[in-house]
Amino acid sequence: MIAFRNIIALSALVLCFVGGKAQTLNLDDGVCHWEGGLVVGLNNDGYGLDASVAYFPLQYVGVRIGVGVAGEIWELEDYLNDNEYYDTDTDYAVRFKFNPAIVFRSPRLIDWKSQNGGFYLFTEPGIVLSPGSRGSRNAQHYRWDVKSGINFQVDCFIFTIGYGISNFSLYSGAPVNHWGLPDNTNYITHTGFIGGAIKF
Repeated sequence: MIAFRNIIALSALVLCFVGGKAQTLNLDDGVCHWEGGLVVGLNNDGYGLDASVAYFPLQYVGVRIGVGVAGEIWELEDYLNDNEYYDTDTDYAVRFKFNPAIVFRSPRLIDWKSQNGGFYLFTEPGIVLSPGSRGSRNAQHYRWDVKSGINFQVDCFIFTIGYGISNFSLYSGAPVNHWGLPDNTNYITHTGFIGGAIKF
């Protein structure tokens, strides 16, 4: 685990250095300081949905604040079940998340001039602050989180695909859930996600 954290810290420092050099060399045109976006993902617990706002004081370094939810994926028959005497909400674990992060973005890797766009790498080391799910006891409220990937920026629009890793667990604190509590609730969560954002 210590080696993993060292790799994350080293990659963040390298991207920060590259971004700082690109800023001084003015490799890209123009800077929009604010971005707002939405990210959806699937992970080994279920799904994640996050809305965020980011501020970039420098072109390649910024801060992002996200709020969202993580939860179990409902079974199809529970979506279709309209039995007024049976509350399926109590069968599924859901947690609110507050996710501040630092954003490091590379200089433009591929310049698509005909579309006034380009491709960029990014990494976002951050933390997850979250109350426990309904019925949980002593849930873990403070966890680390790292997201990385590639985004395509065209004009004021950003399209993102990436991978996230975190020690945030939906099931920490033994909440009420649909499938039965896993034997180990202290594990690494892996997430694949897509997203979109707009610069303003």
